[in-house]
Amino acid sequence: MKRDLYTDFVMIRRIYCLCLVVLFLSVPALAFAAQPQSASAASLLKTAMMGVGPLPGASVLGPMEFEDFDDLVRDHAWVMPESQQWPMNELDEPIVETRQKDEKWHTLDSWHSVATLRSLYRRNTSQLRELNPDIELSNLEEGDKVRVWKRDEENFTESRGEPQSGRLVYGEPMPESDDYIVLFPHRSFGTYYAISETVRVLDEYYEVFPGADPLIVGDASFRTGRRISPHSSHQSGRDIDVTLPRLDPPPNYNRFHHVRRDNLDTARTLWLLTNLLEGGYVEHIFLDWHHQRSLWNLAKEQGAPEEWLDEVFQYPRRTRTGLIRHEPGHATHFHVRFACQETDRWCR
Repeated sequence: MKRDLYTDFVMIRRIYCLCLVVLFLSVPALAFAAQPQSASAASLLKTAMMGVGPLPGASVLGPMEFEDFDDLVRDHAWVMPESQQWPMNELDEPIVETRQKDEKWHTLDSWHSVATLRSLYRRNTSQLRELNPDIELSNLEEGDKVRVWKRDEENFTESRGEPQSGRLVYGEPMPESDDYIVLFPHRSFGTYYAISETVRVLDEYYEVFPGADPLIVGDASFRTGRRISPHSSHQSGRDIDVTLPRLDPPPNYNRFHHVRRDNLDTARTLWLLTNLLEGGYVEHIFLDWHHQRSLWNLAKEQGAPEEWLDEVFQYPRRTRTGLIRHEPGHATHFHVRFACQETDRWCR
């Protein structure tokens, strides 16, 4: 009798283990099938191998698709074939008409050195020497100007990977202006389209609103991308932060300052965001929920159609929809994420 009970126990345990194996093998296939069709084959395969579904953040930070909003959203799911020859010397002329920098110079402070320049601009000493053949780098003094970047006419900027884990190739800097302020020049690099579209809209802003207070252009990316504290994104040259227009000027222009809802210049802010979206290169704009409400109310008062409001704003819905979305920490500025372009190899 004891032997029969033991045999039954062993048989039940084997069946239980077999069921666990079958369930474990079936989960990756189910996770793979549940992924959206727009995801890349590589990411789907990786997810399936892990045996898990998409993370909640993927729906927040991934690209959106709109069927009836082609005038504001470009198709950014395009991926450059690996067989494409690079560098793209025969690239068609970019379609954004904007001013650009051909070279960037850094003026040394008293505490700056060659090591400082290497750290700020992700350059080694030989690269700095190549950029400055007529300067003795070992004998620099306060006030000296050192060339830290020069446009490469044979190569075009590329955003690679995701904003949270990517890199920037041949990144170009944000040009200076007498109207707006570039807060950290060494952190203001991006793709051609991200920089050009930001410059285009800001230049037009000061033409439409002459005498407006300076806006601060905050972080974009390092020259080569990668991790940039304190952000989780801004790693692939497609993100850029800009302060919000205010009714009363800030106490200083050394940093981003909190913008109260009653001090937000909603008319100028709505003009800025609408012109960025109409450029056709924006994937998302991240902005505080309460500021969204103020802009939504103004747009509705001005006669914006309901369909446009639904496509542009996440407010008043709590779902992750709309081109302009809430993310914590965006009450002082808006964060523009530009979409991948045909020139961005392996961009996601």
